[in-house]
Amino acid sequence: MQQIDDFSHRTSDLHEQLARFVGDNSCLKLIIDLRETTYLPSSVLGVLVQLHTGGCEVHLANASDDVAEVMQVTQLNSMIHVNEVEVGPWNKIAGAELVRIPLEGYGLTCPACLHETLVDKHLLGKRTACSECSEDFSVTAEAIREASHVFANCPSCETQLRVRREEVNVGMSCPQCDALIEVRVIV
Repeated sequence: MQQIDDFSHRTSDLHEQLARFVGDNSCLKLIIDLRETTYLPSSVLGVLVQLHTGGCEVHLANASDDVAEVMQVTQLNSMIHVNEVEVGPWNKIAGAELVRIPLEGYGLTCPACLHETLVDKHLLGKRTACSECSEDFSVTAEAIREASHVFANCPSCETQLRVRREEVNVGMSCPQCDALIEVRVIV
């Protein structure tokens, strides 16, 4: 029982400290760097929701794929912005700036015809139709997790890029225009 009380006390302290910081600094926007964080307990999510409710725009930067997925599944991404702002130094490849771009969708396998269908990243929990056979199917978290490819648009040439899942968060060149890009999970 002591551990639960201690954890509740720490959560209360966290909320108090963040609320005080936001109030003392007249923050309308709070950006939290999650570079070294792979998990956010529900109590911390509650604190972030309370800050949002209090009028503070809350952003989570450098969130892992797991944290981004939790925010999407719980639909907290409607209140708390995930990976929409960049924190930290820009990476450079061969002296050129690397442009980070948002993942636009997932390549999901149609259960009826096994064709890969591009599905918008915001369709989790909804139904969509296969681009090949027009069969309706549900967009589940499991299907998104199993997607071998993601899609994004090059900001330089507007080419739609089909990117292997393991290349997300890795610098690469656009095959069309050679722009240096990094596809990020931004929900």
